[in-house]
Amino acid sequence: MAARGSPYDDVFRTILNDCRSLIHPLLNEIFGERYSGQEAIHFGSNEHFLERQNGESDRRITDSSFTVSGIHLIRYHLECQSTSDSTMDRRFFEYDSQIALEDSEKVEDILILSFPSLLL
Repeated sequence: MAARGSPYDDVFRTILNDCRSLIHPLLNEIFGERYSGQEAIHFGSNEHFLERQNGESDRRITDSSFTVSGIHLIRYHLECQSTSDSTMDRRFFEYDSQIALEDSEKVEDILILSFPSLLL
């Protein structure tokens, strides 16, 4: 499955990047956080490559993936979906799994994965 985008995706990304002051109140409302608005927001790459079992790779582009540096570093994944389709749950699992792998750390012989908080 190839990467797809839409004008809605572009608008959503632009709003998040240009209106950063609204991100903290949004996260407070949706996730029950208590951000003051002073916490740093760091946008990550929206482009991810998924390696398939058959050796092929697919490029995926998320709407927005970012971390907020508060007491704890928390990664969020926000998607703006204008229509429902039968692949949404699989795609979001793929996105979040890849983000978790990219952010993973290995402690001794244990791979630690932290999945982002997801908002659709």
